[in-house]
Amino acid sequence: MRRFPLLAAAIAVLLPTTLLSTTGSASAAAGKLTVKTYDRAGKVFKTQVRIMNNTTLQTVTVNSFTAKSLAKGTYTVFTDIYNPHDGTDSLGTDTLGAQIVTVPAKSVSITFDARKGKAVDVRLDRGPGDGYEQTVRAAICPGDTGAVAEIEAWNHPGRLFVIPNSSKQLRFAYSSVWQNYAGGDAWIAAGSVTTSVPAGVRTTVKAASLATVTAVARRGPAGGTDNSFRLVEQASCRPGYGVEAANGPTPQVARIHATPGKWQLEADWSGTETNGGSASIGFDWRKLTLAAGKTYGKTFFASAWGPGFHVPEMTGKRLYFSTDKMFSDPAAPDMFEASQKSLVTLTGSKNVLIKRQWRNGWGDNGDAGFTANITKAGWYIMQVNATRYRPGLVYPSGMLSPSAQAIFRMRLDPKAKPHLVDTLLPRMVPAGLNRLNQAPAGGTTVVQIKPERGTWNPDVKVGTATAKSVTLQVSSDGKSWKSMPVRKSGSVWLATVTNPASGPVWLRSRVTSTSGAYAQVTIARAYAVQ
Repeated sequence: MRRFPLLAAAIAVLLPTTLLSTTGSASAAAGKLTVKTYDRAGKVFKTQVRIMNNTTLQTVTVNSFTAKSLAKGTYTVFTDIYNPHDGTDSLGTDTLGAQIVTVPAKSVSITFDARKGKAVDVRLDRGPGDGYEQTVRAAICPGDTGAVAEIEAWNHPGRLFVIPNSSKQLRFAYSSVWQNYAGGDAWIAAGSVTTSVPAGVRTTVKAASLATVTAVARRGPAGGTDNSFRLVEQASCRPGYGVEAANGPTPQVARIHATPGKWQLEADWSGTETNGGSASIGFDWRKLTLAAGKTYGKTFFASAWGPGFHVPEMTGKRLYFSTDKMFSDPAAPDMFEASQKSLVTLTGSKNVLIKRQWRNGWGDNGDAGFTANITKAGWYIMQVNATRYRPGLVYPSGMLSPSAQAIFRMRLDPKAKPHLVDTLLPRMVPAGLNRLNQAPAGGTTVVQIKPERGTWNPDVKVGTATAKSVTLQVSSDGKSWKSMPVRKSGSVWLATVTNPASGPVWLRSRVTSTSGAYAQVTIARAYAVQ
């Protein structure tokens, strides 16, 4: 069973810590603290405890029954008394506790007695069905930084306890998950974060009070065929509180019932490597605010994947563009699968070559950033030809959006303040596709074109750009192109495409700004027909 004890890697990731200094002058170590821990049978139980300085928020982990030298001050001590031998099975018990203690210029000791722990008991008013496993989770957080748990654990019903503490400097949170690993809906009930640590939890949740989220993962543009969904609560004192659903091949549908509140629906997909292994290649999310009894739907892996909304930027004489965002889900343009290689070509007036360079990136590897020095004001053209690529990864047969191209015609001035170039990216969204990202053969598909521009660099002024014209062309082979009529509808443009009888559909769109600058995007195999 995966656990969250005091020294678990998950806790370390949640809150990077700095050990309390035990060196320096003698006056720095003004006293000693000893923490005594006892199991649910009242026997001495040696474990680890975490000590946090309430002023500096620095922490240190020590063994119980061992005196720790500390500077004079107020501390919060956290522990999980996990006894794997408590009970007749291998589940054991967890007893969480926290105390506030003042360390004076002398020795002091505190005690955690698991016999004082009260059960965390959460139930549904109607069972989700046969084959479901229930788990419960609880966490204790420092009150003044309550976004992160200092101690948390999960176990099965009747196996998780908490020692009450009335201190207003502590926070407490809990949740319970019901899951059928053979399939079916997932359920998660999360209680409100409380000030102080209560004498356990005993509550029955009404199933009708939960919201229902339906998550759909289409197949086609992702670099792998396997995906998992997680619904994670976005609240203080709840690091990673969530439930996983529909872990497997796409297309897939997951249905999750959850407590009202703020959540994040996450998709995490993987691909197959040449050695037969599995590699995580992408992560996407949607923010949700759930209301009692309401239903919500979210779709991932929509076609067509291309540049999201990032356009080149100028900082002094430096032109910059990151190629790692050349393949984004149009339903979430700030998401990207960073597994690509790109050839970037920059030319100036009279088609004079300024720089030509290959860029690549997958995960945290490679260097996807393209830079060039601009010495003269004038018109420039940058072309980015990107291909899906990651060493050792076997891409799915018939994958959509295997390559994409972006061409920027832009006026650059090395004396201007940091800014985005005056171009708008056309983000193309084919509507009405099925879960395999297919359209009816011989039918029609409406493609929405939304001009986008943005950056993740807070030091660069986004500015404004206005679209003067928008075009769309389609192809079945990437060689012969046919223009489609485009009409404006509010803030977007719409084009109706007549689909071929078979094969993929390539898309190419250009948005020209009133300044004469433009961005043109071409997506190979943007969607398929059935």
